[in-house]
Amino acid sequence: MNGRARTIRRLAAVLAFLLAITGCTNNPGSPFAPTPPDGVGQLAAQLADALSAGTIGGLALTGDAERAETDYQQAMSAMSGLLPEVDVGEIGYDGKQTADVQLVQRYIFPQANFEFTSTAVLRQVGEQWRLEWAPTIVHPDLDANSRLYHERTPAKRGSILDAAGAAIVEDRDVYRVGIDKTRVEPDQTDASARALAGLVGIEAEPYAQLVAASGPQAFVLAITLREGTVPPAIEQIPGAAAFADTLPLAPTATFARGILGVAGEATAEIIAASDGAIQLGDVVGLSGLQKIHDEQLRGLPGHSITAIRRSDSQLAELPPETSSPAPPSSASGTPATPKPPNRTLFSVDPVAGTPLQLTMELDLQYRAEQVLAGYSTLVMVAVLDRQTGAILAAASSPSAGAQSFVTTGRYPPGSTMKVATSLALLRRGYTPDSMVDCTPTAEVNGRVFTNYPGYPDAFTGWIPLRTALQQSCNTAFMNAAAGLGKTELHDAAASLGIGVDFETGFDAFYGSVEPSDDPVVRAAAVIGQGNVLMSPMALAAEAASAGSGHTVVPYLLAGQAPTPTAAPLTESEAADLRDMMGAVVAGGTLTGLQGVLEGGKSGTAEYTDDVPPKSHGWTIGYAGRYAICVMDYEHTGPPLQDVVRALLT
Repeated sequence: MNGRARTIRRLAAVLAFLLAITGCTNNPGSPFAPTPPDGVGQLAAQLADALSAGTIGGLALTGDAERAETDYQQAMSAMSGLLPEVDVGEIGYDGKQTADVQLVQRYIFPQANFEFTSTAVLRQVGEQWRLEWAPTIVHPDLDANSRLYHERTPAKRGSILDAAGAAIVEDRDVYRVGIDKTRVEPDQTDASARALAGLVGIEAEPYAQLVAASGPQAFVLAITLREGTVPPAIEQIPGAAAFADTLPLAPTATFARGILGVAGEATAEIIAASDGAIQLGDVVGLSGLQKIHDEQLRGLPGHSITAIRRSDSQLAELPPETSSPAPPSSASGTPATPKPPNRTLFSVDPVAGTPLQLTMELDLQYRAEQVLAGYSTLVMVAVLDRQTGAILAAASSPSAGAQSFVTTGRYPPGSTMKVATSLALLRRGYTPDSMVDCTPTAEVNGRVFTNYPGYPDAFTGWIPLRTALQQSCNTAFMNAAAGLGKTELHDAAASLGIGVDFETGFDAFYGSVEPSDDPVVRAAAVIGQGNVLMSPMALAAEAASAGSGHTVVPYLLAGQAPTPTAAPLTESEAADLRDMMGAVVAGGTLTGLQGVLEGGKSGTAEYTDDVPPKSHGWTIGYAGRYAICVMDYEHTGPPLQDVVRALLT
């Protein structure tokens, strides 16, 4: 045999070997595999889209299309509406009338994805390529008797903690109170619903209508009550029931509720807006911090996907096959191996919500709420850490309801603003001993300003700036501040931590000191009227900044103190402010707080055109590690000094 012949024989042997090991007639990885016709790729793409959309209706099938759609829907009936992302993988084509399509499927979950590959068989029938439907297309472990089942396990909601790590909001025992329609005769239902509504204090007509519209097996919730607050008389109402549950709650129903907010079952609107992240029965934040930080507190639910048996009713519904398709596992004819039901295919554990830690101190917040509990008017108090601005307590009297006016209210601050005006004057070269003119009146563009009724005549005329703050002379500050530039008061306020907005993760108003071209508005602003607005929380920062010697900005979330953006308050400036604010306590409008406050400022602010006008009352100050602001909305409630004394002594 010559060399050329031997070479040909060797090449033929190698080719035969390669054909044998690659299965070239139906191996998509083989360089010798035939290219599938265009119709195969088109149908494969349509199938992937159909599985992602949740219906196979409209696909070209080899058998009964209606039966196939029913089979598919049964296989997916317990998946809670979840659908996979599906990509077409490799396609194996035998060069004749059969093709295997690999379908890469992914169910997306935050913690991990459930990913697998199933196989679909396509067959050429006449000139058209058709899908040979089989449950294994949904998942390789399914058969005609099984389906996928998705179970979702809610995560434990994170607690809200105080500065020391003690729980403020945590799961507490409650009772879901309502009418169980299985326990009451139909003709008694309306009367029971109205009786229960009256007992628990909700509107009777809407609740009675809700009960009437619910199914005969329904439990219709009326209200959720804390443990120990369910009225014993509920037992006398036919059909009324109370079922034990837990909800994330604060220690009491009123404890910082305007700030903390509430959590409860998700509404239809919340569920619809969540893009599947929230489902019926989930507990979510509905207001306050619970709502703002809901994603952190809610955590991530767990998920499991199991192959389970179809129900008897489903199996009875599915008509018998009208044809006997070839085994669906592969075009090569390898049969699928039957597998038992109730097999866990995928699972991922829930991830508990992350606790939210606050700067609030439980004991001080309790005390503040107890001090204000007996007042019928709106009275608010904010207590900060003097050095850092951490909010230690923020409480309101009961009339505030579920609102956090102490951190979000917008009120003219009156004479407490004179601390910021004093800083603006200090930056103009004034000292506490600089003389200013406390005239009986001050006129600006035709508008006449006066001092408060009863201002002592002994402190009129030329007096030191210290005395002007001590006695709270309006006209002295207006006269001295007449030459201030448009932004100087705003800038001074910002150096005291007020009048500049910050995003700090809770509902807060840091005050507004808007520059104005109107000289009357600017004159009013220097005494805390005009366009100046503050919250009690913000004014506590004014006292804290002066008391600490540096710019202080209030914050509530531990570790999230904002960075001031204004020109820093210097220790020299702060020392002059403390000199003057100390004089207010030593011999001015806050002498009743000697031994309680080191320095402070009082103020009133008119907010109506009545005669006499209604006004807000303010007291700010600092002592020890604390800075405080107390505000009486109507200035008719308790002496504000009593509130300060009760909290700081």
